[in-house]
Amino acid sequence: MTHTPQSSRATAPARRVLVTGVGGPSGRAAFAALRSRGYEVVGCDSEQLEPDGLAFVRVPRARDPGFLAALTRIIQDYQVSWLFPTVSEELPVIATRAATLRALGLAVFIGAPQAVTICDDKWRTAMWLAAHRIAVPRSTIAGPADHAALGFAFPLISRPRVGRGGRGVVVHDGPGTPASAADVLWQEFLPGDEYDVLLLMDPRRPHDLLYSRTLRKTALRDGRTGNAIAAEEVEAHGVTRLAVEACRAVGIAGPADIDVRCNEFGVPHVIEINARIGALAGSAPGFFDRLVELHQHGARG
Repeated sequence: MTHTPQSSRATAPARRVLVTGVGGPSGRAAFAALRSRGYEVVGCDSEQLEPDGLAFVRVPRARDPGFLAALTRIIQDYQVSWLFPTVSEELPVIATRAATLRALGLAVFIGAPQAVTICDDKWRTAMWLAAHRIAVPRSTIAGPADHAALGFAFPLISRPRVGRGGRGVVVHDGPGTPASAADVLWQEFLPGDEYDVLLLMDPRRPHDLLYSRTLRKTALRDGRTGNAIAAEEVEAHGVTRLAVEACRAVGIAGPADIDVRCNEFGVPHVIEINARIGALAGSAPGFFDRLVELHQHGARG
């Protein structure tokens, strides 16, 4: 159902939030959680949707020059008080605009542009964390068929430097299989357990932790890689501590979703940092409770 925007800011409720990427797993989780907490949710997505009970506007993709203008029009037309981005490609664009939006009274819980840009590129993330003595897999960048020159033992893993949802990730058990992306990051493949760590770093004091939840992925979409299709909450203090240290090293504020994987000795390594909520956030009601508290207490990010 597509709704018509309100015409007057004076009549707009303070509890109105714009969720981007509302058709994706993270967007759907945010929509359900915020609506259940009394928010009027406006959704946008680059795909045409007809979501029941939701005001919806289609927008260009994040890398389209018209994306920011379209987002700004929705914010103005619907007079939302909170922008809630959930799409990886949107984050660097929104981060560069966030300070201006906050000055207009809009809450945007996202890290500074530098931190978000680092997280957007998995190679930059690995190099930044390694420089801060945060454990990451051995990594390098090379062409899609250059695994023989890396000096790493098989199995190897290749992934796009910029991407989400496990798209383009390939495990190489031996030579003969090229990577599926042109701009590729090669890493040693870690055979141990994989975890998803959901964090909320205080945007007022970015190094302070407001919430954490760690889940062990018990089944992955593509067998050894990909999104979690099953997970269980666990107490894995070393994994959680590593994820928090990684966010502090990069300077993330607000939501973060961190993938951590262990080597054959059980030592955790950071695979990637997403400066947004993840698809499993819907199973963490306490996370949304803390976010709502921030918004209701007047924090803007």
